[in-house]
Amino acid sequence: MNPDYEIKEWNETNSNLENNKFAQNALKNKKWAFVSDIARLHALLAEGGFYFDTDVELCRPLRELNIPKDKLTMGYMYDCALGTAVMYAPPNHYILKNILNLYEYVKEECYPVNNTIFTDYFINNVSNFLLNGKKWENEFVKIFPKEFFEQPAFIRTHGFSIHHCSNSWMPTNNGEIKFDIDRVHFIKWLKRKINTAIALHKNEFYPYYKAARKGISLHKPYNWMIESKSHEHLKNSQNA
Repeated sequence: MNPDYEIKEWNETNSNLENNKFAQNALKNKKWAFVSDIARLHALLAEGGFYFDTDVELCRPLRELNIPKDKLTMGYMYDCALGTAVMYAPPNHYILKNILNLYEYVKEECYPVNNTIFTDYFINNVSNFLLNGKKWENEFVKIFPKEFFEQPAFIRTHGFSIHHCSNSWMPTNNGEIKFDIDRVHFIKWLKRKINTAIALHKNEFYPYYKAARKGISLHKPYNWMIESKSHEHLKNSQNA
């Protein structure tokens, strides 16, 4: 589908994570998915390009994705939370640098999923961003609705990709990627639609999403961050 692109796998042989405390702690405790959270940031900062989780299915070729090459591009996973299974960034994008820096202040033995870290950062630090599930753009970032990168669109080709959420990183799945790529698309769409609607109300960002739909941007504590640093970052974001 993408003959003009090089596919590069980032793994333990080409990811330099020696100086990242969070990554080293995750390696020590065999929290492989959290190691990959750091590796993807390093890769995008170093070289830029498109990042895909291993359980992402492309519905259309990359040449059809008309995005500015100087913007961080990603989408929602749910209406109330950003997704990181598909991302594009130019090298050294300042938002990815800032998010990587946040990992230096994660509480010991705490493993926040990267969707939480990205969403926390955006609602606290990106001016005029509203966590309302809708398409949004400024001079540095472009965000798509959940049906573009993460969830199946009702008409398959109206979306760009599907994140199958195989959860291979969960201990019960033993690292296996399991999904039925040949399932009837309508059934796939309907199942995700129902599951997403249920998950929305249970999500930690649901109150912030409800406020954003009314045009109100609420700040949220970094519950996974060392307390003094959390207060410092929130104070800085409010001043900004």
